[in-house]
Amino acid sequence: MLGGRPPAVEDIPALRFTEQVLAESMRLYPPAWGLGRKAIRDQQIGGYRVPAGALVVMSAFVTQRDRRFFPDPGASTPRGSRRGRGRRPRFAYFPFGGGARQCIGEPFAWMEGVLILATIAQGWRLRLVPGHRVEPQALITLRPRHGMRMVPERRRT
Repeated sequence: MLGGRPPAVEDIPALRFTEQVLAESMRLYPPAWGLGRKAIRDQQIGGYRVPAGALVVMSAFVTQRDRRFFPDPGASTPRGSRRGRGRRPRFAYFPFGGGARQCIGEPFAWMEGVLILATIAQGWRLRLVPGHRVEPQALITLRPRHGMRMVPERRRT
């Protein structure tokens, strides 16, 4: 499709599968794995009383693996809907948060992520080092506890 040239912004609509791979990665391993909000007044949420001043924490890592929204939640299925969209409740997929506090950089992050992923995939195949185990570590952002030790293989052109 790209004929060996680097991908450009104009190519993004044609890079649907690349976007789906990125979206699925963000579903399974959202960098912002948890978000907190402070209740500004007493609320009822899902039948629970939330008093003013209480901290409410939402976990994209947990929600985006919920069987009610994702039939096989632990499996990576990039051919699913684009950017997690589909016939799901609005906040079943929220790697960039949502509402008034949604990440202002989301459109740029999608553009950048798709172009970087397409650029790497065009020239390289990456495989985990044999025996290397990827274990998530939830700090301020979600990251691999022991890194991502990879063996790069140049693709033949």
